[in-house]
Amino acid sequence: MSVSGKTEEPVTSASTSPPCLIITTIGGRYLAFEAEHSQGVLTGQDWEFLHPPVVKGVPYPVIDLAVRLNLGGARQWDETEGVLLANGKCRGCVRVQKVHGILEAGRPQVLPLPAQFRGPERRWYRGMILFDHSVALILNTAWVLEEQLEGEARTESQGTESVVALQGTMQSKNQTC
Repeated sequence: MSVSGKTEEPVTSASTSPPCLIITTIGGRYLAFEAEHSQGVLTGQDWEFLHPPVVKGVPYPVIDLAVRLNLGGARQWDETEGVLLANGKCRGCVRVQKVHGILEAGRPQVLPLPAQFRGPERRWYRGMILFDHSVALILNTAWVLEEQLEGEARTESQGTESVVALQGTMQSKNQTC
């Protein structure tokens, strides 16, 4: 396993610097991650996705965006790489088919989402950029790591809320649907 990455210190981007994007392929589609949230890239066939990778003593839970975005499971891919992401305290390793590289894009190159994106997917993506005679959708890192945030909130709240109260909340949500 080889890890190429940067240090754990957060990177702050100046408003004048162009955004850098890590362009990947997931489920046959180009998807981009904001490089400022990337902690590195895992390469090599010896990386086991059944367990979260630990880099410099920090675990990165595996995130299968192919399944989450309904783009086909990663088990169909011959090779898999991983993009290590961090946003605040949340960390994750996203399974990708291929990392194409880093693209420095000028602000005018980042296009808004078209009108067809009307539902919850507006939270999934920050925009899009032309890449390799196609389009790469720029992922919202906060959304990618969202499940981990929700898991932390559930863990913290378990000590203060009773199971009965949680069941009552779930029942009332089911009745309103």
